[in-house]
Amino acid sequence: MESQNILIIEDVKDRYKAQAVVLVQAGYSVQAVQPDSIEQLEDHLATSSPDIVLYGKGEKTPKLESVIALLAQESAEIPLIVIINKLTKRSVAAAENCGAAAVVQHGQSEDLLRTVKKELRSALLHRRVARLESEFEVIQLQHRIIELENTLREKEVRCIDLTEDCRNAIAYIYEGTHIYANRSYCNLLGHDNDDEIIGTPLLNWIDLHYNVMLTKLLRNPFARNDITKLKVKLIQDDAEPVEADMEFSMVKYDNKLCTQITVRTSGEQKIHKSSPDTLRHHDMITGLYNRQYFMKVLDEKIASSVKSGMFQALTFILLDNFKTIREKIGIAASDSLISEIAELIREIYGHEHTIARFGDYTFTVLNNYSYKEGAYQLAETLRSRLEEHTMSVDGHTVRTTCSIGICVINEHVKDAQNAHSRADLACELARTSGGNQIHVHSTTIDAQIDREVENKMDDMVRKTIDEDRYYLVYQPIISLNGKSGGHYEVLLRILDEDGHMILPGQFLSLAEKSPLIMEIDHRVVQMAFKTLAEKHEEEENTAFFIKLSGETLADPKLPEWIKLQLNRFSLKGESIIFEIPESVAANKPNETQAFVQAMQALDCKVAIEHFGYANKPEIIKHLSVDYLKIDGSLINNLATSVDNQKKVKAIVDLARSNDTLCIAEHVDDAYCLVMLWEYNIDYIQGYLVQEPSKELNHDFEDEAALAVIID
Repeated sequence: MESQNILIIEDVKDRYKAQAVVLVQAGYSVQAVQPDSIEQLEDHLATSSPDIVLYGKGEKTPKLESVIALLAQESAEIPLIVIINKLTKRSVAAAENCGAAAVVQHGQSEDLLRTVKKELRSALLHRRVARLESEFEVIQLQHRIIELENTLREKEVRCIDLTEDCRNAIAYIYEGTHIYANRSYCNLLGHDNDDEIIGTPLLNWIDLHYNVMLTKLLRNPFARNDITKLKVKLIQDDAEPVEADMEFSMVKYDNKLCTQITVRTSGEQKIHKSSPDTLRHHDMITGLYNRQYFMKVLDEKIASSVKSGMFQALTFILLDNFKTIREKIGIAASDSLISEIAELIREIYGHEHTIARFGDYTFTVLNNYSYKEGAYQLAETLRSRLEEHTMSVDGHTVRTTCSIGICVINEHVKDAQNAHSRADLACELARTSGGNQIHVHSTTIDAQIDREVENKMDDMVRKTIDEDRYYLVYQPIISLNGKSGGHYEVLLRILDEDGHMILPGQFLSLAEKSPLIMEIDHRVVQMAFKTLAEKHEEEENTAFFIKLSGETLADPKLPEWIKLQLNRFSLKGESIIFEIPESVAANKPNETQAFVQAMQALDCKVAIEHFGYANKPEIIKHLSVDYLKIDGSLINNLATSVDNQKKVKAIVDLARSNDTLCIAEHVDDAYCLVMLWEYNIDYIQGYLVQEPSKELNHDFEDEAALAVIID
């Protein structure tokens, strides 16, 4: 934990002693000063570095405006708390208008400690985000350099390809010796290839009469864009010397500054246009395909494989302990680690398969095999190789493992998103089972989904409910603006008859076709209420986000039933937030509005989830909801997608105009956090904070918990 030094400015000795005692007992380092002027305070700040300042207004203390101005001059990250004798709206407004972070009444020790802790945590978060912004700028610059280097290498390769096909004879000379020669140059000197030319001095192939002139030319440096011409006679094997015009210019080849010579014996040759630049399809760190391009390719391959009957599988790879590693070695070093792991994946899978860096520390592979076992065998090779692989990054010795999920692409997989969801869930099951293992998605439920007989669907859902093959997990939702309290989203997990986890979306899409979906929603609400009531026995400031389906929402008896459950479990409505999908709110506006009003009467709150996916911003204007949960598809690649940045910014602006709080879903990497901070997002949720867990054990108050987000 960083040092926490508190400076008290107070001209009444008894008052600052009382404050100091409370703070010292709480473990803070405290200094107290009684400056008669702003100059004395400035002299004191020159030799101290407080993290926070407590200001007690008195006759001898400098004016509040002057103190705040001085602190801003010293550092923009030192908050000031005003201590006054009596809190009034007028006194609080006056202090806050001057720039005070908070106002506390004298003698209120608990209030003072709570406010100090909150402002210290907020200042810490501001400093670390500022540090992250600085590091992010460095990383962007590094990425730009890598991008330019990749572009340069591609252009060099393209240049060589074009040079190889060029009818003009071209060679590169380094320190007087041939290091490259194209086919035309080899043919001109009487050779089929460059075996007899590479490594030989240029002077070996020139008539002796021109040696002095040519040596002088090669030794004298000239500008890279300059072209120097010289007439010479070339010596060919078993042939008479040939008169030729030589042009000399500077080029970079194989990271060396070389002399390019172009030899013409007759005519000119135009250079062909190069192929389009495809860097936009690749990840800058690893050189693998990026997420957007991979999903496009996957969609195309799924469509073609269904028609052709060709076997394909999607492999989803997640590094088990990457967050811990990144906290230890830093973002820049972790990029090097990611690059090394990407190279290992490329080595194992080769060019026969499509590979992408899918997220911050996830990779995907589209396997092309004629038999099912091939995808599993390659995944097992990667798992075992990575488990044994030791990497050295910036002086750190690093070892990691991976969890792998595989989804066989068959007639039940409709599109790329569908395939990704299955592979992702299989990967999550591998990770939550201990990691460093492989799980293949169960196809049992896939086959059942396609059955057309309604009673069979009902039987399967009924059996799942009766056999209790489901449970709840909880994912924390973290405030970015210092608000206290713990928020969790309640998520449903389903098991098939063999005990394998299946996609909740798959199961619920099946259940929504029967009346049983309401029973499922009711059971989830009751289980969540029971857990929350138990949690409130130790921590009352915890709230749950609970999902509701469209069918349940339309039930006119639902509000009364919820009221009964709140009373049954002795819960206050303010600790419950019901989530409604944007698509349901758009398709059932009247039912949604009636439900929102009924929940407000119970003091419950309502959130619209997946907001932005359907691109129907107008629905928020007619609903007085409390939260907008921005769809994860807009958060993915936020740091690099200008289009996503515009959409997220527009949603935040829309929420602000309607007094609605914003939550960013699926925040899985640190790079997008800077953007979300700049957009003034209220909350974040995702694997960057914590994966879903059966336990409600996230520490929302500990500063270290916040540090995990931004370090």
